[in-house]
Amino acid sequence: MKNWFPLAGFLLATALSCPAQIQVSKEPMHHNVFENKWVRVLDVHIPPGDTSLIHKHSTPSVFLVLTNTKTGSQVIVEPAKIRLTEGNIWFEGFYDKPRIHRVWNSDTSEFHVIDMELLNKEPRPIDPPLDIKSFTLLLDEKPVRGYRFKLPVQSTIQLPRRNAPILVIALTDTGGGITANDKPLVKKGDFLFFDAGSNIAFINKGKADGDYALFELK
Repeated sequence: MKNWFPLAGFLLATALSCPAQIQVSKEPMHHNVFENKWVRVLDVHIPPGDTSLIHKHSTPSVFLVLTNTKTGSQVIVEPAKIRLTEGNIWFEGFYDKPRIHRVWNSDTSEFHVIDMELLNKEPRPIDPPLDIKSFTLLLDEKPVRGYRFKLPVQSTIQLPRRNAPILVIALTDTGGGITANDKPLVKKGDFLFFDAGSNIAFINKGKADGDYALFELK
């Protein structure tokens, strides 16, 4: 038959034109817990058996998966495949097209993710990458550079002053005793923001090693 769209194309056109479509920052399970001119931190919690609304990711973002949870999704637009496994950290620019989907939790435990939206539209050059033994470079993209590092029990890491703002996110539950500039980083998803040029000292006086992600915002 002529003049009929294939079903997939029809659904895509409908989704893209639907006025009820919402940005991820307005989706109720994506909790906006911090925002400034550099970054918006969305703390995502989906209870067992629950489903998010259909929403759109269109801002350059870093995603951090904090739980091992069985999930499913209904995809309307998918610029790249994603792996929602615990410990996975990745960047997506959404430069060519957004992601439009909804996600459900098919497990018996909560699904927990951090979606870090990068808001600065004019990234600038920053210092060369950190050269610290315990730091692993994860990504170095136009708006952000990211590392993963461990903070062993009874240890201190003193960062040199950097010309970029820094966001640190906890990847493990430690039970306490770990601080950055005397501010606690206790459980998965805890985060701290530091202005450019800050002195930052990470100290572990607790009973467990800490695992963290650190991002320099360009």
